[in-house]
Amino acid sequence: MTKNKKSYSIIFIGAGRVAGHLSRALHDAGHRIIQVISRTEESARTLANVFGCAWDTDIAKMLPDPDLIIFAVRDDALQALIARMDVGEASVVHTGGSIPMSVFEGKARSYGVFYPLQTFSAGRTPDIRKIPMCIEANTSGNELMLMDLARQISDVVLRVDSTKRLTLHLAAIMINNFGNHLLVLAQEILRKEQLSLDLLRPLLEETVAKAFDLGPRKAQTGPAARNDKMVIKKHLDLLSCSPEIQRVYQVFTESIQHHMEKGK
Repeated sequence: MTKNKKSYSIIFIGAGRVAGHLSRALHDAGHRIIQVISRTEESARTLANVFGCAWDTDIAKMLPDPDLIIFAVRDDALQALIARMDVGEASVVHTGGSIPMSVFEGKARSYGVFYPLQTFSAGRTPDIRKIPMCIEANTSGNELMLMDLARQISDVVLRVDSTKRLTLHLAAIMINNFGNHLLVLAQEILRKEQLSLDLLRPLLEETVAKAFDLGPRKAQTGPAARNDKMVIKKHLDLLSCSPEIQRVYQVFTESIQHHMEKGK
């Protein structure tokens, strides 16, 4: 950690993938993870053992007087946990994309959002310095603290309010979760002819690179973009034994054609 910078004492509520990556990054930046609280004993103990800190399964047993409490839990579990917390003078944040900062109103003096825009999976460690950290805070002083903390672990730090963060989260879901699901469907199609998904890797890498270089609208190619009805019919016929994938193909084809027409 940079000399003369404050070392914060931090409690993590949650011990999943987001908590695991963030806690390690903050620890490596010189901060003290003093407790991990998770609903399951095994996950709480496992993450706490990384730092040699306290752990528990009950938020009511939170250690007193931390500098910062980070909620890294599922969005649908957050409000119930907040209702049970007693944070004292600590700053408290959540890491979610779809929950507004106002969820903390009336429960803490100093609160905000510390949202890493990335997908996290077990067994993979993304370069956290490249991950956009989206910050929101209820006071200017709290914002300064969270922005400084984020800059210690990431090179991409920006202020994003709750409305914009929800929009960003929606866009992220479309390219990450929906995009990955298309790979699941593509793999199902390939397996029928004993073809490997690896064959699509160069194509996917070029697709992403081209979309960011040219812009996704200009980068759009394929039978839907050129309204090649013969090829589209062949594909739909091939998918006749997979109605679900056939519907997805049809929806995407119609959406591409609509956007191509709109862009003329």
